[in-house]
Amino acid sequence: MIILVEYEEIKETFVPISKVKEILEEVKEKTYEQKLAYEHAKKFSKLDAKKATALIKELSNLEMRKLKDDQIVKIADILPKDIDDLKVILAKSKIQFKEEELQKILEIVKKYEK
Repeated sequence: MIILVEYEEIKETFVPISKVKEILEEVKEKTYEQKLAYEHAKKFSKLDAKKATALIKELSNLEMRKLKDDQIVKIADILPKDIDDLKVILAKSKIQFKEEELQKILEIVKKYEK
């Protein structure tokens, strides 16, 4: 006997913390975990969702295959001030970034700082 089970494919996407904040603002009755996540998002989001999305899009358009989606979102969340901060965000990457690549990323980030 063969049993077929249907399943739904779940796609993982990375979203900036400001988007999380925006999503959770719409939830009327939050669970305990949602309340904690919302408070965290309120405290640590540095850009509004629109600016964060624009920054992510601009970083994605850099044509740097080394720069992964999760790193781009983390850069948009943290808004590194200098190369050392940026290197910390990219530290898990097995691929080394050139100094001029890091400078280019920082130039874009600086345009979105408050």
